[in-house]
Amino acid sequence: MLITTRNIMVMKKLYRGFRRKNFVCNLSAGKLIISAAVAGGITLNPVVMATLTRVGLLLKTVASLKKYDKKTKQANFAPIEYQKILDEIRFYLRGETFDEIVFLDELKRIDNFVTDHCMEIPPSISKKYEKKFAPL
Repeated sequence: MLITTRNIMVMKKLYRGFRRKNFVCNLSAGKLIISAAVAGGITLNPVVMATLTRVGLLLKTVASLKKYDKKTKQANFAPIEYQKILDEIRFYLRGETFDEIVFLDELKRIDNFVTDHCMEIPPSISKKYEKKFAPL
């Protein structure tokens, strides 16, 4: 993965999407389970309570199986690390002492770690950004 602002923007978009999906699934599941308890207590109808609880648990299971929380962490790691590198380059340009060998070793280490442990950019999102930014 190259360190570009385009890749950072794409990973931030993925992060926001996974965070939103995780929030919606967990919030909806919680609301359905609480609604099941309230509706079951009011109506004393076990069918209503079982149906709402089942749908809430199903939503929570979907969120767990999709592993949105893990994907959120993976999508957020690369932009943070690459932004640190870009900030370091900016400091060097402002006059801070620059040791090329140390910087390149650190850059290589971070890039290898990000490449091994972070997610790939999905082709659909990559195509959208290529289409949008290619004319520029």
